[in-house]
Amino acid sequence: MAGGRYLPGRLFRSNRGRWRLPSAALFAAGLAAAAESLALGQEPDALPLVNAGGQPMLLLELGSAATVPSRAAANLLSVAGRALPDSEPGVAWQVEPDAVGVLHPGFGDWRAAFRFDLNRPVNGSFRFWARWRQGGDPAVCRQTFEIWAGPDATHLERRGSVQLVPKGWEYAWLSSAELIRLQAGDRMIEVRNSGSGHDAKVFDAFLLASPWAELPTTASAERPALLLELGKAPALLELPKPAHIDAVAGTAQAGANTGALAVEQDEVLLFHSGFGDWSGSFQFPLPATSQPGQYRLWARYKSGGEVAQVKQSFTVKAGAKPEELAARGEFSTSNATPWQYQWLPAADSVTLLPGDRWLTIENSGKADGAKVFDAFLLQLDTPLAGDMTPEQAGLRNRFLALTRTDGKGRQRLLVLDGRGEQGEQLFRGLAAAAARSDWQDPPVRYLIGPAAESLARQLNLPSLPAAVATDDRDTVLGVLTQPADAAGVAKFLAEPDRIGWMPPPLAVPSPAPTPLQNGVPAVWLVGGLQDGPAGMSVFGLDAETALRPNPEQTYPSLEMMGGKLRQWQVALTAANAEITIAAGTDHAYGWSRGTGYAQLYLHAERALQAQLHLRQSGIQAAAWLDGQALSLADAAEPPAGLAPAAGSQAQATLHGLTAEGLPATASPERPQPPQVAALNLAPGWHSLLLKLVMQHDQGQRFYFAGRFTDFGGQPLEGLRTQTADPSADLALNQIAAKLRPLIFNSAPANLPHPGEPIKLSVDLRWQPILQETQLAAPLLRFPAKLRLRLVDYAGKPIAEREIRGLFPGRFAADFGRLKQPGYYAVYPSLYTADGRLIMHYPADGFSVVAGNAAQQQRLARKKIWNNDYYAFADGDKSLRQAGDYFAWLERMGIFRSLGSYPGFAEQYRPLWEQAKQRGLEVFADSSGDSHWLNDRPEDGRNFVNAAAAYTRFFKATNEIDIRREPEWQKLRDPAHWLERAKWEYETVHKARNDALYLGGSLVRPGEGDWFTQVLQLGLDNYQDAWDVHAYPQRPPRFGGPIGNGELEDERGVLAAYARLGKTNKLLFWLGETGAKAMHGFSGRRWQAEQVAKIVAWANSRNDYLGLAFCIAHEYDLAYGRLWDYSLGHKPGEAALYTAGALIDGLPYRPVDTYDANIQAGYFGETLMVWREQGEGEWPLPLDTKQAWVLVDVVGRVQALATDSSGNARVPLSASPVYILPAAQYRKLTAG
Repeated sequence: MAGGRYLPGRLFRSNRGRWRLPSAALFAAGLAAAAESLALGQEPDALPLVNAGGQPMLLLELGSAATVPSRAAANLLSVAGRALPDSEPGVAWQVEPDAVGVLHPGFGDWRAAFRFDLNRPVNGSFRFWARWRQGGDPAVCRQTFEIWAGPDATHLERRGSVQLVPKGWEYAWLSSAELIRLQAGDRMIEVRNSGSGHDAKVFDAFLLASPWAELPTTASAERPALLLELGKAPALLELPKPAHIDAVAGTAQAGANTGALAVEQDEVLLFHSGFGDWSGSFQFPLPATSQPGQYRLWARYKSGGEVAQVKQSFTVKAGAKPEELAARGEFSTSNATPWQYQWLPAADSVTLLPGDRWLTIENSGKADGAKVFDAFLLQLDTPLAGDMTPEQAGLRNRFLALTRTDGKGRQRLLVLDGRGEQGEQLFRGLAAAAARSDWQDPPVRYLIGPAAESLARQLNLPSLPAAVATDDRDTVLGVLTQPADAAGVAKFLAEPDRIGWMPPPLAVPSPAPTPLQNGVPAVWLVGGLQDGPAGMSVFGLDAETALRPNPEQTYPSLEMMGGKLRQWQVALTAANAEITIAAGTDHAYGWSRGTGYAQLYLHAERALQAQLHLRQSGIQAAAWLDGQALSLADAAEPPAGLAPAAGSQAQATLHGLTAEGLPATASPERPQPPQVAALNLAPGWHSLLLKLVMQHDQGQRFYFAGRFTDFGGQPLEGLRTQTADPSADLALNQIAAKLRPLIFNSAPANLPHPGEPIKLSVDLRWQPILQETQLAAPLLRFPAKLRLRLVDYAGKPIAEREIRGLFPGRFAADFGRLKQPGYYAVYPSLYTADGRLIMHYPADGFSVVAGNAAQQQRLARKKIWNNDYYAFADGDKSLRQAGDYFAWLERMGIFRSLGSYPGFAEQYRPLWEQAKQRGLEVFADSSGDSHWLNDRPEDGRNFVNAAAAYTRFFKATNEIDIRREPEWQKLRDPAHWLERAKWEYETVHKARNDALYLGGSLVRPGEGDWFTQVLQLGLDNYQDAWDVHAYPQRPPRFGGPIGNGELEDERGVLAAYARLGKTNKLLFWLGETGAKAMHGFSGRRWQAEQVAKIVAWANSRNDYLGLAFCIAHEYDLAYGRLWDYSLGHKPGEAALYTAGALIDGLPYRPVDTYDANIQAGYFGETLMVWREQGEGEWPLPLDTKQAWVLVDVVGRVQALATDSSGNARVPLSASPVYILPAAQYRKLTAG
């Protein structure tokens, strides 16, 4: 069936932006375009219903070849139909194999009809679905579908009618709540369509399905289901119920901030004016036949608002009486389809206890305009084992009714129920404590059955029931089992760490070391898979030097877009010595590259000198022995079996995804030849880590082969290996590996000035991140020693502190004062009391920055901004102190934020006031990532007039050119976008005569024809500059482009001008950029270098007014999202300050180095220079009458001496350095 896009490209646009056909010839062209569209049709989307229960469904197919059902589903009858063309003037019919097109010149209202002969009786109530696409604005093109049926064509009767709103030129299955009733004698169905459209309507198929087919699961005798319906008269309650499914109707009640509640026939609506957070609740009687146990739960609802901002939270309560309900579970969902119903599952189960007769579901969460709830579904997953009586259930319920899953106390309480002694005492004590006036209201989680038993095993608990007290980061504070009396329970809750007990962690056996076989280890530990060549070094400076993984240890595996948790795995060595890191890569790494690791722990019986021979499927490798880098070199004579494969040839073009999720191509790099490294092994254990970079396509095998030999090439003897760290306490390591240290110092925004105290706070607990929002089990505490090692950017040790305590936990350390600016890394390590290693962690750190007075004085000439479109809402989040976002802008010398919060929300007016008072410049954003915000002129005027009192800088929709989702197409319509840009631009300049308006930002303006269309309509008349985005994978060159291809940056804009024969007269603005640490082999070192080079590039381009580093302030772990272009606590932060202080906003003068490998330029009196490849020294003549300084990329400063001839020897590498007079340095960094 047709699945391609209808192609109206041969038609013309009228002044109103609609398609028109001014002549018969052009109408014929439209017919040809429609035919081309249909001929290009692909396999369609799947049926809109899973029909898990096998309910009756009738598929009505269209097209000349629609004789065999192409979609399969349980209990599906497929019928091929025929079109019924009439003589309506101006309408043409086009029947293709997979669809029927009904064409009409321009905009109008026309009809279509289709007939289907049934080959067997169909009887019952059905919902009607239609799958079609068409031209015209969906808002004014509502379609009516009438369904007629009868024994033959002369006895058709109208059985129902539905109205549906099309999705434009995107095919979609659409339905309405009305029921269509077919009778046993019906042998013919006719579908009649009417409604407005533009150019064509293309019909693919219709579907009549039992309403029960919409349920997301199959019920059975062992797993019965209960449908919880909402509305005045839900239709399903009047229909015969399938086996093992019961249904009840519920009531609704408005909650906090709900403007109005409306109960319709089959749904409930909770209204709110505009975007906001509001709540409601729904109550249902439970049938007497409901079984106690754990239930799966689904919610069916829809709402308005941006998908990323409309997560809904639900709390489920149950009990014997409506006034005695207790929390039984909570879950959150996100509906990815605005204003479309979806069945969304809860991640966790819901518990019903014996005697439960009422159920309430409370909802809260953000949306826009309304939330519409249709139903909930419960399905028994695990019956409640044992013989709990209603009285025992009531005892538990009395406690749970007094508690909240979302309590405000800092302590948490986990209650694991089960059959065991003193259960009644425990719950009596819990209920009594919860009823007291001094109850601390901890969030309470109650588990019973397999979930409770599994968690008890993980916590090494000998019996149930048990109460487990934790902190707000899932650290176990104490456990209580078998209390003697209720008073003991109260004491435990008050002092769980003193009254409770701490289970010992489960023992983890260490694997036995195995000898080499012909120089080859039997197994390796593999993992660390990341997009980009940086690998694990995205998580901290020189992370590989501290990495000592163990089997099944989890780690975040980051991708260009997103990521997931993976585990280090033991991999068996094949007979040919090869070890597989990934049997089939799950996406293409051609553009991004990808990195994996192999770890081995080696034991030498005596001092050994050996060689490691390495062959891999990738393009680059590195190795570390005991944390020190090994030198790898091309092997002149690889051992047998490790020679490169003969005749292998790389693909001509490789593919992948960019940081924006857009497709990209790359040229293949040369496969790495076999490598060899020398190993000097003292007696005892050693850690060997290999880092392997590849450029594989999706589904390819990522592997390597390794062999140890003596220097004569013979297989090595006397070496044993294993995959677990022999120096580590593996039981404690399993806990410690889940911790993510957060390290702050006491300075504002974590940016101390030279000479200020360095007082660190260390939060060494589990921290939630996008890849792991919750733990499967809380973490047991244990006594240990924390060592904090402070080093500078060159790796020079500065100081070390040791702290004893219980871990996980929070601690403080005083490192005195640091006089020198620069970046300082903090390496945390955990040891047992007797000094045995538990865990090394990646480096955290901080930047010591000098003054900002000179930057503030030349602010009008500076180009650096920080980009955070939601700064007023979340700018402080990762800094953990109110007001620190503004403090960060000031201490960094940036003073500017490209972003505040989309629109002008009154709640943020105080921040606008504060920014103005502090002299900070902030962009007002009319719409951010929204396709609807301020899209009406009246709303836009209100926004501009409110913001104009505080700023002269305005921007519009973020990355408008790549928004291809259906809901964005109204805003992206070229005529509509031009109209919006025009009135927004004019309103801004009317409000302020000094205004700067950027409009919508662009990622790939040279791709496709959208930007060309809006440019042809005159968009450049309503912009002050072009806002382009780029995250360069390669270092830019002075005066060159910044993006990753000719479709990006100014090149994409100018290409559109060239296609139109026009000349650009506007300047540019790099409104979003970043140095993605993934792209560089050294990770955070490469990022620091790239930050400095991007700043230098921008200042070398007079046609760029500014650049904004995306969320440069953000501390990734503290925010909870590991986006590798954030700079907080990383060397790139110090590099940004240094470049901002020494070159940003100063006049640029190019320098001819007479060496294409050396980039250099003057910015004022500051010379900036670096090598693109390799290292070396560069002779630089200097005025010996002045004192000179050399400043590295992160701001470390040292005197620069000259020789007798007045030349300085400047060390050059890929890391930029700055050379300037010492007096000028003091001036630029003062204040």
